[in-house]
Amino acid sequence: MALGDLVLDDSGQVTGIRVLSTDASGTNLELSAQLTGTIRGVSHTTLWTYTVLQRPDGSLYGGGNGVLTTVNGDVIHLIGSGSGKANPGGAVRFCTMLHAHGATGQNSDLNFIGLVGEYDVAADGTATNKNWEWK
Repeated sequence: MALGDLVLDDSGQVTGIRVLSTDASGTNLELSAQLTGTIRGVSHTTLWTYTVLQRPDGSLYGGGNGVLTTVNGDVIHLIGSGSGKANPGGAVRFCTMLHAHGATGQNSDLNFIGLVGEYDVAADGTATNKNWEWK
């Protein structure tokens, strides 16, 4: 396994949080986020909805769906998952895996590869995301 080029680089804001459940396994949250940035140098906007399970030991597990739209009109659907932990002060860091589908044109190869990344959310809800090609 080797990491290739940086494919996706974006930042934005968590726009909503909803508590889905809380029990002995932890607290399950649903979040929405809007990010903007570049995919292979082309500007885009991505909308995400994902869930995060905050476990009693402090670990986090999340997964969700996104739709990325480039300024060229390309639409890429994303499925993502990640594990991480909350840091003191409320910041969260996830190690992520993204899978694209429906990509066309210069991004059609994304339908056949995974993207490995880092997704960070600050206490104020600002988010940054970087994903590299997994070769």
